[in-house]
Amino acid sequence: MARVRLPAQRRQEDESQRELQLTCMSNLLSANAARVYFKDLQSRFLLVSAGWIAAYAPGRAAEDLIGKTDFDVFSDEHAFAASRDEQRIISTGESIVGKVELETYGGRTDTWVSTTKMPLRDEHNRIIGTFGISRDVTAQTKAENTLAEQALQLIAQNERLRELDRLKDEFIGMFSHELRTPLSSILGYAEILMEDGLSSPDAEQCVEVIDRNAKRLLRLAGDLQLLSQINSGQMPMEFCSADLADIAASAVEEMRPNAERKHIELVLSATAVPRFAVDPTRIAQLLGNLLSNAVKFTPDGGKVEVRLGTEGDQAVLTVADTGIGIPAADRERIFERFFRTAIAKRQAIQGTGLGLTITQAIVAAHNGTIAVEGDEGRGSTFTVRLPLRPAPASDTEKPGPTAA
Repeated sequence: MARVRLPAQRRQEDESQRELQLTCMSNLLSANAARVYFKDLQSRFLLVSAGWIAAYAPGRAAEDLIGKTDFDVFSDEHAFAASRDEQRIISTGESIVGKVELETYGGRTDTWVSTTKMPLRDEHNRIIGTFGISRDVTAQTKAENTLAEQALQLIAQNERLRELDRLKDEFIGMFSHELRTPLSSILGYAEILMEDGLSSPDAEQCVEVIDRNAKRLLRLAGDLQLLSQINSGQMPMEFCSADLADIAASAVEEMRPNAERKHIELVLSATAVPRFAVDPTRIAQLLGNLLSNAVKFTPDGGKVEVRLGTEGDQAVLTVADTGIGIPAADRERIFERFFRTAIAKRQAIQGTGLGLTITQAIVAAHNGTIAVEGDEGRGSTFTVRLPLRPAPASDTEKPGPTAA
């Protein structure tokens, strides 16, 4: 005859079974290094593992946390975020799997964890709470972040290499043109002189053209040599006490014939500047580059103004023009070697893209700064600021050279 269990006896056996399961689970969690928790529908702790306590509540006993919430352990920010997750899981039944985030408890900002949170269900599949497990993935995340950063750097370097390759090809084409144009003029006018002789009516003009184009080639060769010295960090500098106003006046007069050919008004406005330590040759070259650009990019009948003065312990040199200006997209790149603005290319204005690179290097060698303002179609203004450094007592004063 089969034994019949009474309801009270069945309930007692079920309760004993649950207690046994709870005891087994509690023992398992007390010996488990994983960060595991169980919570009820009000997000109160039911069970926590030893690993969870070690990570989040060191020194506290598991029994002390039963019935507590995250607000008793963590900051309000952390607790609110956890509560939102758990209430969403309870209301939707959907789990959060492998969520990687920075730890926010205790003000920590250097630890990453991967957390999985799921609904806790009874034997009837009803949701009675939540449970979760998290693990420290700091090393993995930092390694992944490092790899991602390196990948981005590699992409940027590849883009830069492609850009440099493009600039190289563009420079070779431009350099060929810059060589061919003056050489063609020199050879053409030299042929005229050989055919007609030095006594011909056009001899003087031929010699003038040959001289001008030969100097153009000489400047190009000098720029390339100086660029090589700049790149190797060996640009020669000779500092001495000099008068910046004299250097500026010489540079303006050197550029005046070019300005007059285009009917450009070239003006120098200078206030008193004390003598200070500069390399006169390099400063003349700097001014020559800025003036050459200003005249070159200013249409016939425009104006170029050079202003010189002081502000505090700095000499301030400004070259402003009424020329075609610089597109906003190009302003940050105009000091890059070989770079030429889109408008210069569009209008086929000659140039190597080296002048401003050299100018910036000369300014830097004087511990100064250079800035540019202006928009396309509204002219450009270059401002150079140089510290008024006294020259060593052993230095002799040298007159300002003419611009190269």
